[in-house]
Amino acid sequence: MSKKKEHKVHIATDEEVRQFGGATPSEAAASGEEAVEPVKTPPAEPMPAVTPADELQTVRRELEETQDKLLRARAETQNLLRRTAVEKSEAIRFANEAFVKALLPVVDDFERTLNAAGETTASGALVQGVRLVYEKLLKILKDNHVEPIEAAGKLFDPVFHSVMMQQPTAEHAPGTVLQEVQKGYCLRERVVRPAQVIIAGAPATNEETELS
Repeated sequence: MSKKKEHKVHIATDEEVRQFGGATPSEAAASGEEAVEPVKTPPAEPMPAVTPADELQTVRRELEETQDKLLRARAETQNLLRRTAVEKSEAIRFANEAFVKALLPVVDDFERTLNAAGETTASGALVQGVRLVYEKLLKILKDNHVEPIEAAGKLFDPVFHSVMMQQPTAEHAPGTVLQEVQKGYCLRERVVRPAQVIIAGAPATNEETELS
């Protein structure tokens, strides 16, 4: 009985691979294979040296930037506090505005009542009593910084006056308030209700008169 010849497998070491694994350029050319050029790694660029002076300059720049941010934040905070204080003050000064607006129609009723009483034979004592109540009401408004707006004879001011109509006339300059239809009032320097007025317009020309 014949014995089978055993074949041993030799595993190459890393050193053997490095020695015999790569073909030289001449061997590669002889075998028709393209020679593989070894990859050259460029040398690493040296890192610039950081001196203590550079570090100090960097720290100073960062400190200046931080101080600038703090100053800006402080200025914004002060502006916010200032605006809040102004808004609070305005809210306190004009806290009664809604109440004044609701009360003005009552003042109008008193004025209409007194005007109507002057045109009738109403009892003098009754009219005097109504007038006293009306004057007390005006005093309360004045004590709370509510003042009537002057209108009659004044030039039209869109802040204080509201035009109901224009009346052509040659006796007054255009824009002059001829008549006050409804009295206006101010709470401190704020207009609560503008005066409704009739103002003078330019006088009609001859052509306009003939057409009318």
